[in-house]
Amino acid sequence: MKLGAGFPVWLLRGAIVVAVGLIVLLLRAQHVATLPVLAIATFGILSAVAPASPAPAFVIAATAVSAATSGTSPFALSMLALLPLVHLVHIGSAISATVPATARVHPSALRPAAVRFIVVQASVFAIAAVAAIVPATVTPTALEVAGLAGVAVLAALAARLVTKR
Repeated sequence: MKLGAGFPVWLLRGAIVVAVGLIVLLLRAQHVATLPVLAIATFGILSAVAPASPAPAFVIAATAVSAATSGTSPFALSMLALLPLVHLVHIGSAISATVPATARVHPSALRPAAVRFIVVQASVFAIAAVAAIVPATVTPTALEVAGLAGVAVLAALAARLVTKR
């Protein structure tokens, strides 16, 4: 089976920069102050240049804090769009940190990470959908039990993903 040349790793690092750029735009749209957004942008560029550094963790944490304190509804489209973008920064940085900057990566090597990305995002958006329909007043007992069962299923799936080797 011939795999071909693949693509250069700098494209993955470029995807990190694009994801951080979109994060910055979404945070500005949520009226987050300029200083935190500039810090996120700066550390986002550092995430692409030095993905094994603490910069990606700072981008993720600062984005979460900025979004949480912005006053925007957690179910707003601009807030929900941050979830896959931050996850992309995390995954892109993790892969970029393990592959030399001058290397080439075949797309099939990214398949396991892509599958995990899709599973995690589907789970997160399913949880967000359930949270959106939960009443703001007293939660019915049946809904609490269903939520606990859902968390148990997600924990079992996560344990299976971790121990599947």
